[in-house]
Amino acid sequence: MKNISPVILAAIASFSFSAVPAHTGSRRDSIRLPRYDHIVIVIEENKDYSQIIGNKSAPYINNVLVKEGANLTRMYAEEHESEGNYMWIFSGSSQNVGHRDVIPNRKNNPGYPFESPNLGEELIKAGHTFKGYSESLPRIGDTIPGTNDYARKHVPWISFANVPDGKTEETSSNLQFKQFPGDFNKLPTVSVVIPNLIDDMHSGKPSLRVKDGDEWLRKNLDDYYQWAKTHNSLLIVTFDENSDSRTHYIGFTDPASKEPDIENRIPTIIAGAHIRHGNYAESKGVTHVNLLRTIEAIYGLPKAGHQQMNAQKFGIRDSYVIRDIFTAD
Repeated sequence: MKNISPVILAAIASFSFSAVPAHTGSRRDSIRLPRYDHIVIVIEENKDYSQIIGNKSAPYINNVLVKEGANLTRMYAEEHESEGNYMWIFSGSSQNVGHRDVIPNRKNNPGYPFESPNLGEELIKAGHTFKGYSESLPRIGDTIPGTNDYARKHVPWISFANVPDGKTEETSSNLQFKQFPGDFNKLPTVSVVIPNLIDDMHSGKPSLRVKDGDEWLRKNLDDYYQWAKTHNSLLIVTFDENSDSRTHYIGFTDPASKEPDIENRIPTIIAGAHIRHGNYAESKGVTHVNLLRTIEAIYGLPKAGHQQMNAQKFGIRDSYVIRDIFTAD
């Protein structure tokens, strides 16, 4: 090699490096999103990523959904306590409800009921449909703060004036879980399922919370999931926040933190038709807002709200859409 001209060596080196394309992200950004007939989102409660993923007490989540679907390994909630996170996933904003799970009202929230953009309003304006199904909700359209194991703080759409809230199944977006159709073709375009406080892993005997919540998912959503795989539909299982069991931190969280309570990393699995199985870190990670952005992009909807400021500082963009989990078929 010592007799080869430096010019020729430079040319060889240049050819060798340019022959291997750099992964710039352009291929990921070019992936076309499927236009799903139905998306069902289930929101569970208060679990760290490690409390669910790989936990033998959650066989349905791990042996079915994670095994077949896309597991987001760097998914972060926006705050502690619970209520604000439900607002973030639905509207891209906490709607300034504070961090103490106080149900919004006219006294504490001058803009209540909220009229800002949200997923339900966007879908309906675009000619699609939206419904929320809450287990243990006493009646269709009920605005009661809570009763037995129902908690209104987990039901964001009830707080928005621009989302229908009549007293019948046809006129309301605020339905009981027993109205979740057995004929899945009759599902709305996007629906959100809120299990009650026992079945969402929030309450009950601590040693059984994960097991019981996992079993509820299997009993109540697996029929839909199996159908979804062959009917252009999707199931998303996510959590509102992590356990926050170490420091009991209250406030906006930060994915850059080394303290788990402040980092607020949660499990999220996306499974169904057109999904590429695997674990996905999504660069710096994603939040509830990016999950919202992905659904908005699937249906060509405008963006509601904005990314949480700490996530943006960490490098998680407001406009980031999850694309690489989807197949081209």
